Amino acid sequence: MSTNQSLSTLQMVRKLFASMRHLLRYIYVAVAFAVLGFLATILIPAYILHLVFQAGAPHWSALAILIGLALARGAFRYGEHYYGHYVAFRVLAEYRNAAFAKMRRLAPSKLDTQDSGALLKMIGEDIEALEVFFAHTIPPVLTASCVTLLMLPYFATVMWQLALVVGVTYALLAIGVPNFFAKKLEPLLRQQTASRKIYLSQFMESLRGVRELVQYQQVEARFATLEEYSHDVNAREREVAVVQFIQTSVTFLIVGLAVMIVATLAMSGVAASHLTVTQATTAIVVFSTSFAPFLELSRLPLGFKRAINAGRHVFDLLDEAEPNRTGKLQAPNVNVIEVENISFKYANREQAIFEQLSVAFSGAKIIGIVGASGSGKSTLMKLLMRWYDVTNGRILIDGVSLSEVAPQAWQTKFAYIPQVPQIFNQTIRENLTLGNSNITDDAIWQAARQCNIADKIAATPQGLDTRLKNEQPIFSAGELQRLELTRALLKQADCYVFDEPTSNLDSLNEASLLQVIREHCQGLVFLISHRPSTTSCADIVYRLEKGILTKEKEQLHEAIND
Repeated sequence: MSTNQSLSTLQMVRKLFASMRHLLRYIYVAVAFAVLGFLATILIPAYILHLVFQAGAPHWSALAILIGLALARGAFRYGEHYYGHYVAFRVLAEYRNAAFAKMRRLAPSKLDTQDSGALLKMIGEDIEALEVFFAHTIPPVLTASCVTLLMLPYFATVMWQLALVVGVTYALLAIGVPNFFAKKLEPLLRQQTASRKIYLSQFMESLRGVRELVQYQQVEARFATLEEYSHDVNAREREVAVVQFIQTSVTFLIVGLAVMIVATLAMSGVAASHLTVTQATTAIVVFSTSFAPFLELSRLPLGFKRAINAGRHVFDLLDEAEPNRTGKLQAPNVNVIEVENISFKYANREQAIFEQLSVAFSGAKIIGIVGASGSGKSTLMKLLMRWYDVTNGRILIDGVSLSEVAPQAWQTKFAYIPQVPQIFNQTIRENLTLGNSNITDDAIWQAARQCNIADKIAATPQGLDTRLKNEQPIFSAGELQRLELTRALLKQADCYVFDEPTSNLDSLNEASLLQVIREHCQGLVFLISHRPSTTSCADIVYRLEKGILTKEKEQLHEAIND
């Protein structure tokens, strides 16, 4: 369990406040405007009653006073919303900026995790819950507290019994009801969070594997599974909504009973000559219009509990230990890679992937790596690229320990081509260069011709300036893979890693892609595949099974650089 999961609610609140302490002054200004607006709101009906009970016709100045109160109420309301929204947008921006910056520092290993649904939920729902906490939970609590301190002395001067009823009513609305329903909502919110996380993870997994689902005719079955998860999410939502409805009903029942009791006490005071009709009527009207800050607190249990849970998730990411980024900024050329007795296991798993694994790769060769799904083929490549650091042992590059080379410098030596092409909602040029302004259009067209995709790019509406959109694909699966290969060639890497590059291709496209790899990928090339036809072009084929890498066959091919 992470440190944040073990923190108490009070400790988590303190941590949240500490993270946004620079915004607290804006929250206080919003609260000040809210309290002033509240006072203007109750003064308007109170002053009207004063005019009603005043003998004679109202003076024109009375209208001016009412207009002034109304304008002040509008101005105060504007100030409250202005600063409240300022806090809301700043909280959203700062937490999201911090989360994205942290993920960049944790990349690529953090983005390599399978639970992308949890990350999406954290970036979306959890940070929005923190925005609600700072902008729509703290201000109402502070506003209600200030209103209570203002109202109780007033009612005490009118009649102490009224002050007692008012105090009890405010306490029930601000403390009793929210705390009672918070206990009801807590287990429901945990179930709701878990069901949403599972649904998002399953949904993202379905998106990633949509081609396989179509290929193996599993689309309907997958939709049925997603529908089950969706029904579970909806069921949890309904349970939360029912509790909220009951809470709202109880809140308004208390308000109604309290107004009746105050009215009865006030009229009794008039009958006993303790109060004038004006005092009693004014007290009833003021009390009836004073509930707005407390009704805002009816959402406190849901918002507060969600914020605390969201805070734990967000700080789990922000507090996550970052990989060692130290080392030489100049990476050695990749001629020989030696793996010496390495062991490795993922942080969230008990079982090790590798134990005492040793192997050496050298020369400008194509190396095929085969094995069952989950055997660790991709993991081995990610260790070589230093997405992760080995638990024990070492990896040497031309005799230099990989731990002595800065990851960002080392990863420039690699071009990684994943199973599913990574295409962004940008132009073709931006997709191929990834922001590298040193790559010219001439270089792009040359690489595109080598990958047999130049004609297709030229046929698009705006050539290299054509924007790619996932919802409107203009390239087939094979063409997208060629774009990935073009991107890799433009990097001019020392080492290429192809992770199941032909899994979504037919035999014709597979042969064409492999020909491009053999002719144009310079240096050390790793081909990870479960297809024998894919690794048939490799110079050496290794099989990975139960953490053991064995040479399966060695073939004589023309050198890659020839």
